[in-house]
Amino acid sequence: MVIGLLAASGCRGPKVKGLVSICGTVTYKGEPLEGAAVCFTPKEFKTGNRLGTGKTDSNGRFELRTIGELGALPGEYVVVVIKNEIISKTPQGNPRLGRPSPSEVKSLIPKRYGDPKTSELSVVVEKSGLTNWLVELVD
Repeated sequence: MVIGLLAASGCRGPKVKGLVSICGTVTYKGEPLEGAAVCFTPKEFKTGNRLGTGKTDSNGRFELRTIGELGALPGEYVVVVIKNEIISKTPQGNPRLGRPSPSEVKSLIPKRYGDPKTSELSVVVEKSGLTNWLVELVD
């Protein structure tokens, strides 16, 4: 009966096996970058490869998650960092039609970091994980 209750309550193992801890700090022009999205994109997409994503805090610190679980898989990654600001083009939308005002997005860091094809950032994550990795963004 206990086993049945545990199974019914959703107790399961991790969704992704083999995750290792990955954390670090992102700076831009020597200052911590707050509110940036950090994405570890596998250099080669194969079955079982997964993205690791995180967001920087007020000190520029991030910790990656994969499918909601802490960590990422060991492997070779291209690192993407995105920090955008939404700029409204018009002061008001059309509330009668339920439409928000049109807006545009402005990158607050060089755009090359936001695309895996142009980001110069890469890293190899070993089975021991990666802690205190410093990502220094420059113009």
